Amino acid sequence: MPPSPQFALNFSGQDVLEQEKAAERLLEAASSNEHALRARLYATLAAARVFTAPDRANAAAAEAMRDAGEAGDEVSRAWALLAASLVDLSCEKTPDRLAMTREALSIAQATGESGFAQTAYFLYLGALAELGETAELDQALSPANPLFSSFPEFAEGRHVAWFRCLRATIDGHVDLAEQLAGHAHALAQESGDPDAQSAWMGQLAIIRWMQGRVVELEPAFLHARQAAPHEPVWAASLAWVWLRQGRRSAARALIASLPPVEDLPVDRNWLATLCLLAVVTAELRELDTAARLREALLRFEGRLVTIGLGITCWGTVSRPLALIAEAFGERQAAIAHYRNAIEMSARIGAHPWLAEAQSELAALLSQQPGDEEQREAADLASEAAATVRALRLHGIESVAGAVLSAITEPKRPRPASMPAPRPGAAVKPRITVLGDFEVRTADDTPARWQSRKARQLLKILIARRGMSIGRRNLMHMLWPEGSVQQVANRFSVAATTVRRAFDPTGALPRDTYLETQNGLVRLCVERLDIDVERFLTGAEAALASGASPDTKASQLLEALAMYTGETFTDEIEEPWAEELRREVHITFFAAAHTLAELSESLGDQLARVEAYRRILAMDEYDQRAHEGLIDALTRLRSHGQAAAARSVYTQRMAELELPVST
Repeated sequence: MPPSPQFALNFSGQDVLEQEKAAERLLEAASSNEHALRARLYATLAAARVFTAPDRANAAAAEAMRDAGEAGDEVSRAWALLAASLVDLSCEKTPDRLAMTREALSIAQATGESGFAQTAYFLYLGALAELGETAELDQALSPANPLFSSFPEFAEGRHVAWFRCLRATIDGHVDLAEQLAGHAHALAQESGDPDAQSAWMGQLAIIRWMQGRVVELEPAFLHARQAAPHEPVWAASLAWVWLRQGRRSAARALIASLPPVEDLPVDRNWLATLCLLAVVTAELRELDTAARLREALLRFEGRLVTIGLGITCWGTVSRPLALIAEAFGERQAAIAHYRNAIEMSARIGAHPWLAEAQSELAALLSQQPGDEEQREAADLASEAAATVRALRLHGIESVAGAVLSAITEPKRPRPASMPAPRPGAAVKPRITVLGDFEVRTADDTPARWQSRKARQLLKILIARRGMSIGRRNLMHMLWPEGSVQQVANRFSVAATTVRRAFDPTGALPRDTYLETQNGLVRLCVERLDIDVERFLTGAEAALASGASPDTKASQLLEALAMYTGETFTDEIEEPWAEELRREVHITFFAAAHTLAELSESLGDQLARVEAYRRILAMDEYDQRAHEGLIDALTRLRSHGQAAAARSVYTQRMAELELPVST
């Protein structure tokens, strides 16, 4: 009997051609009555053809099952079950995959056959994760799992480490999840698993989201998209990151470059890809694509969204469906989807996604007129805020905190008894955030800072745009390693320093600029002159203006002149700064593109050129700005500059593997 090839499975597709050829060669040499050998060879062939010839993989799996039936032994049947599990990784087949891998593992344990056991175990864990069967998943990962008695090497292998990281991620234990992701990555590299890097990156993406550090992922997603262009999940992930950065045009162009929803590969990441696209298209109001995504996703509403066959989690299918319903103005449908997301997240203990869904449902209910809806909104927002504070989920904290503040603290009118400024003083203390950070007191003199923590406290409060934040939460952000008792006095000193920065002589009431009450802290932005607030207010007013085109263009130009630099340039990686930076980016791009379009209608090509160049200075991949700049330069007959602009455009789009319009 000729030796059978070594069975191997990885989703990078490495060495599959050699595996396919070896299996085919040995099948030709095997006699027709060697059914046990042929069952294993056909299973090996099916695994290879998942990558080399997907349309022929099912036929190989069927041959494996036929030969296993002829062989009549349990090991042959297990090989055939493994083949059947591998050739269709679609969501529809997950329950079948769970049943087949359960049976295969039972055979492995009874016979001691190890050839198929490890892959069967991985697929079994993945199916449990996809179906949200966390209780059985915990038993499968437990050191007391009887399977580990037969295969002790599994207990400390990369598959267990991957799924323990998943469990920590679902629980919201961010630090533990990051440690386990690193440990699993090291184990996978040691074992020579070609999927080590992509698995680690997928896990880290969700961890960084929970930490509020999404912007760090862009280089990794760019690399993954270029390394695996056949896997659209990376392009969808990149579009999602760009949207978080406010780069709407780049995200829209990237989504447009993907195949139609119906043509996306139905692989192990199909559900995650569609859910990512649903979130992006809902926010971009790409309603035609969103409608097709909804149609595809509705039958999986009760599912957990996993990536890489369960090595990490992206929440529930219900939340993207809720966002699409909101985009279509279907408020009651959105509420129903959010309730489903909350129910499932609570059932499996997925705390980050529970808090996220509670926050967003609270925001939706708060817009309803009834008292009952208002009470439920307040309860949901309070619970979500408590969860993110307890688990230190900075990526969700800003959302939960904003909703809670909006519900529990209605917009304050400007106080009628505002203290009159002293003679010779500025009307308001001034704060510069765009570019270099600077504070000028009520007397128009530069504030003196003796505490770096006090400056950081002020910046955090500025980023919240007048919304309250819990005192304890602030203390943890400023002194993450200290206990509340240890840092309470330090916080009081920092708050006093901020007050003195605005009113160094203490002539005004204590809470004039910084309010602290009932455990909450709030910066009174309405009593301060903050450049980023002026920019946002001015740009939003100009965008909403119904003035004539030339007047509106002047208003937009005036607003854009207030944008003098990046927000919080010294805190690029701080989670608390991300939301304001994103809001500024979105507003800037909207204002600049609108100005460029108005300038075109007014025949002012120079103004178009300036607007598009400003956009490209912030986002060098904005396709619409590149094309507009080339068109404006061409109309100005600046053919040399237009050619240079087209060369840059072509290069940038090639980096993203996007087509260039002619």
